[in-house]
Amino acid sequence: MPPDPTIPPTHQAHPYATLALRPGWLVSGLGVGARTGLNAEVTAYSIVFWGHDALPAQDMIAWQQEKARITAEMSLAGQKGAYGKLGALSSSLNRAFDGHVELSLRAGAGTHVRTEEAQALANALAAETSCRVLAWSICRNHVHVIAELTEEKGVDELVCSWKALAPSMNWEGVYHTEALKAPEAGAKVEALVSELGDDAVSASADAETDGAVSGNGFNHVTVLLHETVDMLAAGPGKLIVDCTLGGGGHTEFLLEQGATVWGIDRDPDARRAATLKLARFGSRFKVLAGNFQDVESILAQQGVSQVDGLLADLGVSSHQLDTASRGFSFREDGPLDMRMDTRAAFSARNLVNEAPEEEIADILWQFGEERASRAIARAIVKARSLAPITTTAQLARVVESVLPRKGRQHPGTRTFQALRIAVNGELDALDALLDSSVRLLGKGGRMAVITFHSLEDRRVKQFFDLRSRPEIDRPEWPAPRPNPDYCFRLLSRKPVTAGEEELSTNPRSRSAKLRGVEKII
Repeated sequence: MPPDPTIPPTHQAHPYATLALRPGWLVSGLGVGARTGLNAEVTAYSIVFWGHDALPAQDMIAWQQEKARITAEMSLAGQKGAYGKLGALSSSLNRAFDGHVELSLRAGAGTHVRTEEAQALANALAAETSCRVLAWSICRNHVHVIAELTEEKGVDELVCSWKALAPSMNWEGVYHTEALKAPEAGAKVEALVSELGDDAVSASADAETDGAVSGNGFNHVTVLLHETVDMLAAGPGKLIVDCTLGGGGHTEFLLEQGATVWGIDRDPDARRAATLKLARFGSRFKVLAGNFQDVESILAQQGVSQVDGLLADLGVSSHQLDTASRGFSFREDGPLDMRMDTRAAFSARNLVNEAPEEEIADILWQFGEERASRAIARAIVKARSLAPITTTAQLARVVESVLPRKGRQHPGTRTFQALRIAVNGELDALDALLDSSVRLLGKGGRMAVITFHSLEDRRVKQFFDLRSRPEIDRPEWPAPRPNPDYCFRLLSRKPVTAGEEELSTNPRSRSAKLRGVEKII
């Protein structure tokens, strides 16, 4: 039975929720996971230690024998300089641990960590200064820690100090460590968080409101929340794909209605935040990395070719706009970036400093409907000839030199919008998603799309309108003919917009338009 959305979550049932919580923490009845970001320059380590009676004797013996064998082979490979083989053996050692130890530990056998001891250990991990703790999970009979080590303390010293905080466990003398590169550490953190259990709640759960800071500080204000969820008719047994996961506001409400939701996002900040925020829903929630234009192939990799619902909340998120380092906005100075996928090679800086004047002018006109596109493009080329344009403030000043500020709207609004759309290929991606909807939605399936400017809304409107007409007519035809593209029913004749209450609390919602369709053929 899905949780009652009228009953706010509470920390009272969670013994470890008395920590000094801050964005990035996840609280659970089993333990606490923390995400503080990763440093690619430093190797992180996964550390696992467990109670003396947590493992059946045969599993412990099998693990020790396998470890001794692999360690001996690693020593020999090191002496011969066979470093490639060392990596393979290290992977074998980790797999052996997973097979012999990890699976058994999850059964929760043996002595359990006392609540007060777990609290002390959690507090110690939160306050650890001898290493940078990225995440942890205090389970009933064992502890996972992911940390970046410094020169101050070795693993032995750290583990001994942590064990001392829960003496009733009579900890096993051995422990397991695994060296992790930054991407591997990120994956380990996400896996650890996902295993905290369905009772996990976010650190901000005592004040859950749309727009609350979640996960790793990802601040996103959800627009048209109830209207969108109602349009999708979510419920138990339905698979909904949130193609623009973002801060997970829509997804969270869909999950609370009992649906299974898979969220797609190319922004790693969004994926990390949503993983933390929505871990309490367990297997009903899944995060998938990618661009929604590839939704069919992304789902095909999961063995899925048909879904009950598709959701797309287009455009830039509140987090992206408000985070200066992402370079989306002229409000605060930051690097000129605008990439939704921070791993992408091409940024706004590349476009502004390398593209020909005519191309820049065309982008500003096509994607920003900027009437002064040619004058702004000319000013950009002139400015970059003196020095590269590398920050949002620099670009904003160039635009203001052409368009002096008048009224409330910043003169750079259309320019920044156009560059963002171009850098991220947003309109091409939208076209691909709309085409995919025809094939992905089963009969009775629904799609809801929220747009924020006319270029997006026009595309969505035309796509939905064309496919919701049983017949099409042209002046040169003697009579209307059956529409070969007919497959949808419009869920609203006009776009749904924000009401007065939402507008008063979230001014950004004023430009939001929601359109939806139902697959009928």
